[in-house]
Amino acid sequence: MPRRAEFYFDGTYYRKRIKLPDGRWKDVRARTKEELRSKLYDMETAQRMGLVLDGEATVAELAVEWYTNRSAGLSAARQGDYRIAINHHICPVIGAMRVRDVKPEHCQRVMAQAAELSNSAQQKIVSTMKQLFSCAVDNGLTLRSPAEKIKAKGKKAEEKAPLTREQCAQLEAAVKGTRAYIFVMLGLYAGLRREEICGLRWQDIDLQSTPPRLTVNHAMRLTGSRAEFPAPLKSKAAHRTIPLPPGLAQALRDEKKRTNSDFVLHTSDGSPLTYQSARNIVSVIDRRCPMTEGQRKRRERIEQERGKPIASRRPQKNITKLTFRVTPHQLRHTYATRLVESGMNIKQIQYLLGHDDVHLTLSIYSHVTQNRPEELIGAVSAAFSAPQEPALESV
Repeated sequence: MPRRAEFYFDGTYYRKRIKLPDGRWKDVRARTKEELRSKLYDMETAQRMGLVLDGEATVAELAVEWYTNRSAGLSAARQGDYRIAINHHICPVIGAMRVRDVKPEHCQRVMAQAAELSNSAQQKIVSTMKQLFSCAVDNGLTLRSPAEKIKAKGKKAEEKAPLTREQCAQLEAAVKGTRAYIFVMLGLYAGLRREEICGLRWQDIDLQSTPPRLTVNHAMRLTGSRAEFPAPLKSKAAHRTIPLPPGLAQALRDEKKRTNSDFVLHTSDGSPLTYQSARNIVSVIDRRCPMTEGQRKRRERIEQERGKPIASRRPQKNITKLTFRVTPHQLRHTYATRLVESGMNIKQIQYLLGHDDVHLTLSIYSHVTQNRPEELIGAVSAAFSAPQEPALESV
C-alpha cells in the first residue's frame, strides 16, 4: 500500500488540515515544505502553551485595548505620540487585519508608508508597534511578534549649533524691554527647559543669598491648546538648585520690582501663563528671526490660494532684526555648551541640566571637549614629531 503524502500540494501551496482545540478544522498552507513544517511546529507549541492562535481580534481592537489600559499613567506628550502612531500610521495600513495574520512584511509596509518622516517620528511608530505586538504575545493572540526586527530609518534631525557669545549679546539686545527678555535670560544663563521657565515662581528664587539661586520645583505642561500648572517635572533629577550669574540675577531683581504676580512669567493680570500667552512669548523671538524654509513655503501657498500677497505686519519701531534662527531649546543647549567649555566636571553639568543619566549628558556634549584643536594639538604634535636618535655610548 503506497505511503500517504506528508502534505497535499495544489500546484502552488503545500497544505495540511489540522484540528483546533475547539473542534474546528483549519487549513495551514505554505509555499515550501520547510515553511509549512515550521508553521505546524509553531501551532503545536502554541497549543501546548494554551495560546489562542485562532482569535479574531483585529490590530485596531488590540490597539484600543492596549492604549486604554496604559494611557492613564503617561504624560500628555507620550499619549499624543501613541495616538498619532496608532491612528495615522498603524491602523490605516493594518488596523483591519486579524492580529494572528500580521507578518513582518505587513509591519514593513507600515514603515514604508512613513518613509518620508524623520528618524524621530519613525522611532515612535516602531516603539508603538513593538509594544502592541508584545502585548499580543503576552495575551495569547500570536506566538511571535512580527515587529521584532522592524527598525526606524529616516533622516536624523540636524543638531542645532549653540549660539556664539556675539549672538547671545545680539539676542539679548533684540528682546530687551519685551516680555520675552526674562524667558531668554533664564534659558541662556540658567539652562531651564521651556516648561520649567513657564512654571517658575518668585518663591522659587532667592536673590538675597550668596550666590543668588533658583530652585526648580514645578513645571507648566503645554500641550494641545492647554496649559496645566502645577505639572510634574520631567524626572526626579529635574528638581535642582541653580546658582545665578550676576547678569541674570540683576535682570530678575529689576523684573521683580515691576510685578505683583506670584509667577516670574505671567499674563497681563498676573495669572499663570495660558497656552496662547506662552506661545506669544516665543513669537516675540520668532518675529525677530529670519523665516524658515517651511514658513516661507507656507506663506507662498497661502498667497497663491488667496490670489494676493499677505499684508505685512505694521513695522514696529526700534525692533532689532536677527540674522540667525533661535529656538527655546537652543537657549538651553547654549547654556550647557558654555558649562562644558569651562571645563566643569561632567557630573556637575548633569546636575545643573537636570539629566537623569550622565550618559545622556556625555552623548550630547562630549564632542564639545573631545575634539577642540587646542586640546588635540599636543597629541597631534607628538604623533608627527621626528623620532629622537639614540644617544651614542661614550668609549
